[in-house]
Amino acid sequence: MNKLVKKIALLVLLYILTAITPGYCIIGPTLMLDHQEKNEKEFTFGIGPSIRYKHNESSALDFEGDMAMWGVKIVGGPMNDPQFGLSFHAGEQTSEAVKYNLDMTGLSMEDSFKKDPRFRWRVSCGVGNFKLKSRASGHVYKKGSFGYLEPMFLGILPLNRNIIFEFGVGYTFADATGVRVEGIAVEGELLFGKF
Repeated sequence: MNKLVKKIALLVLLYILTAITPGYCIIGPTLMLDHQEKNEKEFTFGIGPSIRYKHNESSALDFEGDMAMWGVKIVGGPMNDPQFGLSFHAGEQTSEAVKYNLDMTGLSMEDSFKKDPRFRWRVSCGVGNFKLKSRASGHVYKKGSFGYLEPMFLGILPLNRNIIFEFGVGYTFADATGVRVEGIAVEGELLFGKF
């Protein structure tokens, strides 16, 4: 029942974001990217908290479930060129028998679609670590590191000229063994900076 409630809450949140964002982008604050001349190279940047949703599955102990990963994102670059970023996320998930820890650190490159600068694409790559252990004894069933590649599409919702909310959906490709890190990636970022 608890899993069903979490999934319904996530679907309602996704619906609200996708229903409100297009209209708000028309009447919301004007960002630099909305009126920037093509030949200008003004520098933009942002830093802020980030949250990711992951559904985890493991071949060990038939462990699976939903996880929220918290982290931080830094991004910057010239207005009309690709921008580069750095991110870190960590999450923890527990069941009655086991505890699962996952962290991911990556570099990213992103740019806007020229016809609509409030929609962007991003490609991230990086490394991560995982550990699956017993809550009772502390015995480690599985642990290791992995590399990942993650393409993602983003929508920008400006709150004002110095605060934006980004919402992204993509897919994580990873070479982890023992646990399943690969899968759909959903991420939200609240960035503070110059936009």
